Amino acid sequence: MTLMRPLQRRWMRQAWLVGTLATVSCSSSQAYESDVHYGLTRWLALRAGFNESQAEAVAVANQRVDGGLIEMQWLNLEYACSGRFADQARQFQSANYPSAKAVPGPLAERIVVAGSDAARQALASLKPLLKGKEGLLLGKLGEALHPLQDSWSHQGTPSSPDLGHGLGCDDQLISAPPVARGGPQSHASDVTAGWPSDTLAMARASYEVLLAYPSVDGQARKAAAWDALAPAVAAFAKAASKTQKRSWFNAQGIADTTFIEGMSLPDGPAPGPLTWRGRKLLPLPGSGSTQHDAPVDVRAFFDRLLARWLGGERTEDIVAEMGRLPGHRASLARDLAARLRLWRLRDHGSAAALAHAPAPLTASQLRAAEALTRDKHVAWAPTSISDAVFPLMPSGPAAAPLVPYILRELPAANGRDRWLAILRFRHAPYDSVGCIVEHEGAHWVLTALVAAIDQ
Repeated sequence: MTLMRPLQRRWMRQAWLVGTLATVSCSSSQAYESDVHYGLTRWLALRAGFNESQAEAVAVANQRVDGGLIEMQWLNLEYACSGRFADQARQFQSANYPSAKAVPGPLAERIVVAGSDAARQALASLKPLLKGKEGLLLGKLGEALHPLQDSWSHQGTPSSPDLGHGLGCDDQLISAPPVARGGPQSHASDVTAGWPSDTLAMARASYEVLLAYPSVDGQARKAAAWDALAPAVAAFAKAASKTQKRSWFNAQGIADTTFIEGMSLPDGPAPGPLTWRGRKLLPLPGSGSTQHDAPVDVRAFFDRLLARWLGGERTEDIVAEMGRLPGHRASLARDLAARLRLWRLRDHGSAAALAHAPAPLTASQLRAAEALTRDKHVAWAPTSISDAVFPLMPSGPAAAPLVPYILRELPAANGRDRWLAILRFRHAPYDSVGCIVEHEGAHWVLTALVAAIDQ
């Protein structure tokens, strides 16, 4: 299945956004997560007097900015680390790290200021287009709210991860969480409980935007006063697990909380169903890769690795067969097997700190990973590749198929050819995960797992 090229996609998307709204696209990631971008936004819209369908339109469009459409499935590991795609970097930045200085540019010059003009640029561009199209552009309102909201979670100077393994990310392009809010390998900036006052300020700014939106079809809206909502928002901010978030939404009369799927919070004892249908992604045409510009033997290796990994095989057995190099220390093999298990856990919120920890894992971290991955509560068994990963589309000049992972050639190491496979799990939609292989003799060998936070 071959789809349109990046230039065609960009032109069509820009036309769809009526030209001036091209700043409101994005990738993964992300910053605040679905509890804010979908759940809280929908709740605020209802309190602002929008009806159910209108509030849903605003909330769904807001959440889809975080990879809910195929043209928004952009990954730090691809556009700034294994490749250099400035257009994707700009669109990701404008939606998640709004700054007066656009990429490419030094990190120190791309400071994100909460509630700034840069964060409101998409809203300002939308305003002159609204007259007579207020109902039609509700989705654009949701998209334009996204960078405003993320300007609170990402305020400060963006960072760049040190992934090691000769995989250097371009500091001129990448936008990762500020060091002051957890740093490039932490989801701390996304968690409302860590920043309750910022969450309250973000919600108030969002509510003011919703109140200012013109009436739809001339129908006046009856809105609640912000002071009446603030205590409930403060309670929302403090919820620190999916279970607590679910309880808050249920208490507000929202029974369906499947949208909290994939959040970087631990499940807790009763997170409820976690399969959200609000994304709009095409199904994968098959379980294997059809990326045309990658060698057949590399694709075959990763197809087999993915099938075994996601099929639930013992990760030590996978590493023993597919991940051994001459001189490969036993400790590194244990580290690789543990990371394979950690990324396979459905409850990524419980595993995130260990999964993103610098390599190699310490002895205590390995014991913690072993204990966590024995817990049946967090186990995960997808029924198919499509059930496990998001469809991706490689960037580049050639025709692009939908694939379960993107392959990029890396610089050789010690005379050995290397490739990187980049994928995004449905249960961890705010991360891109990379598997590095090296060519040893007549075989490819898995040597490392890396990950980048795409929000």
